[in-house]
Amino acid sequence: MNNQEQTSFVTRSQLVADLQRIGLRHGDTVMIHASVKSIGWIVGGPRIVLEALFDVLSAQGTVMMLASWEGNPYDLSDWTEEQHAAMLEDWPPFDPEVTPADHRELGILAEYLRTWPGAKRSTHPLASFVAVGQRAQWLTEHHEAYYGMGPNSPLGRLCGDGGRILMLGAAFTNMTLLHHAEQLVDLPHKQIDRYKMPFLQDGQKVWVEVEEFDTTNGIADFGVEDYFLEIGQSYIAAGRGHSGLVGNAQSSLVDAGDVKTYAIDWMMQNHRPATP
Repeated sequence: MNNQEQTSFVTRSQLVADLQRIGLRHGDTVMIHASVKSIGWIVGGPRIVLEALFDVLSAQGTVMMLASWEGNPYDLSDWTEEQHAAMLEDWPPFDPEVTPADHRELGILAEYLRTWPGAKRSTHPLASFVAVGQRAQWLTEHHEAYYGMGPNSPLGRLCGDGGRILMLGAAFTNMTLLHHAEQLVDLPHKQIDRYKMPFLQDGQKVWVEVEEFDTTNGIADFGVEDYFLEIGQSYIAAGRGHSGLVGNAQSSLVDAGDVKTYAIDWMMQNHRPATP
């Protein structure tokens, strides 16, 4: 048997049918996390995934993804003082119009969406979101640098607008909305992260210190190594959301606001206070 015979082909029409079967609807506002590889050999390439999504959503719907940016300087502190000084001078600023999405960390589909006709992108460098559709401008505008996953972020708006999240072959470990829950949960002594990012302001590069609750190492001790995965799996196990195959990818479609509330409750119940 040759490789072509072994390959499972996935077509646009199949993706449309699978997305509808899992519960995606005309006019939905949906944030997606996608493992394109897990879907199968897509006839026409990764772009077809977005085309199928827009087929289902229609012009009244909206697709949003986390884009971040390729080559961001988050880890500047790992370099020597001399290297650090050189980087501050030479590092290009984040430009939401042209800076590529971080396809190494987030997958190729975010870059496809960023370059889609009519795409809108938020201005927070590390937590940059990109959206296409009726609600794209509203979701991505006025994205604050400080605590950029808080109530007035694209994630906060997604929850307030009845938005949904599609985990398209992606693990709950990667569900960005749970960072929004981290920002909102009322726990003592949440871990804080501070770093510098080069913003483009009036055509000039300006280094700005950003502060947020720690989205890299976690905000607190919850007794498990990967609490995002634990939250997501327990949410689905509780019978919430819709699950099924899209192409060959095991996928879940959930309500953003419900996941946020569930995650906050889970964190409150499982938080382990630091010992003195």
